[in-house]
Amino acid sequence: MRHALARRLALLLSTVLLTGCWYHRIEVSSPVTAATDYESATYWSFAWGVWQREPPPLNCKGQGLKEVKVSSNLGFALLTVATLGLVAPERIAWKCAKPTPVEGGIPGSGA
Repeated sequence: MRHALARRLALLLSTVLLTGCWYHRIEVSSPVTAATDYESATYWSFAWGVWQREPPPLNCKGQGLKEVKVSSNLGFALLTVATLGLVAPERIAWKCAKPTPVEGGIPGSGA
């Protein structure tokens, strides 16, 4: 009986500790609407964030972002733990916002 309980506790503990997936989503509320589908890339942070490449949303052409998602997976989490945080990859996806109309202008007229 004790061994069965110990096994169940070990299974529960390992399930909690070894699940390394997480997901964050930030979205701008209305009236901002998305102009693009998701673009995504894997970005790497080194030395606990001292050196990292910032994601350039080049497809936004100077417009703001409508939505940003940051996620990880078990492999990324294991790599981060194995290197004690020296290497930390994550997946970043974004949607661009539609251009803000110029007040008093007519859409599509260039004014």
